[in-house]
Amino acid sequence: MDWKKIAFFTGALIIIGALINWAGAQGIAEILKGSDIKYFLLAILVYAVTLVAWALRWQVLLSGLGIKAPFRAVFSAIFVGMFFNNISPGAKGLGEFIRVYYLAKRARSPYGLMTASVMMDRILDLVPVAVMMVLATLHVYRLGQIELTVLIIVLDVILMGFTALVVWLLMGETRAPRAVWRIYRLYHRILSGRAEKQRDFFRNIAENTIPRLQSDFRLLYRNKTITIIATLHSFVYWGLTIVRYYLIFLAIRYPIAPIDITVVLVVSMVVGMFAIVPGGAGIIEAVNSAVFIALGINPEHAVTGVILERLLSFWGPTVIGSLVTADYKPEAPEEMPVTAPDEKTLKKGMEETDERDGG
Repeated sequence: MDWKKIAFFTGALIIIGALINWAGAQGIAEILKGSDIKYFLLAILVYAVTLVAWALRWQVLLSGLGIKAPFRAVFSAIFVGMFFNNISPGAKGLGEFIRVYYLAKRARSPYGLMTASVMMDRILDLVPVAVMMVLATLHVYRLGQIELTVLIIVLDVILMGFTALVVWLLMGETRAPRAVWRIYRLYHRILSGRAEKQRDFFRNIAENTIPRLQSDFRLLYRNKTITIIATLHSFVYWGLTIVRYYLIFLAIRYPIAPIDITVVLVVSMVVGMFAIVPGGAGIIEAVNSAVFIALGINPEHAVTGVILERLLSFWGPTVIGSLVTADYKPEAPEEMPVTAPDEKTLKKGMEETDERDGG
């Protein structure tokens, strides 16, 4: 981990410390002292089942593409992906690429097929989220929280608009390649020298990588049985997520309505996608606490519940994911070349890779 990430996480801990101080450190300590540990342990169990539901959803999608991946490898890949998502800023793109790489190596599967399964996995995840968004919007509107209602509507539009754009690009044969070349032309205007050197890279993405990905994605999209089963797993995943949060508030002896949890999850998910801090550490804690307080939850209990939940769903998987990642040892080739391969050998290797990937 480089110094920038260390600085980010240090800042996150400072924000969390300031949040605890604002809510009342002594009050939070009293809440924790009087908490019921069995509900927290039950929340840990529910979280484990939640991850199993996620792994099963992904495995269903993989089977729809003819990929036989051991459940243990799929489960491990999810932890590896979460680890890299949690240490990288932005819309969690790095973790998705890493789990594609990790499982492709373990299952000996082409990257194109694996990437299509991950994209479908994330898109189907948004089906229950869309339902949650509608329920959350109606709930805060009925409470008379106009500012929060407007915020959730804006977040709804951003998330659904982004998802619709991705699906629209994937379902059209020429749309995504044209988008790649538009990005290249913009890049060329800004840095023409570097763009020229990477023209072949962009051409390979537009003419080879994206068409394969689109073909694999459409294959999954048209398999209604696979789509329905995977979507059901998505509803189980988010239902268990709400249950986990509910159990944590039971642990601190402050039961709250599941619909309030739904509102917080909707807001935090979108904020986390665009947070510049890795994993939204510190920012998510502050935002979730603020939303709970806006919904009428006592500040001390709101902050305590949020910190305990993030301890379980963010810091815990980050540690476990780092251990799984550190334990992974890519298989070495049978014979290591002692000299650089010549151009003919490289070309042959690329052709063999294309054949394996279905090119």
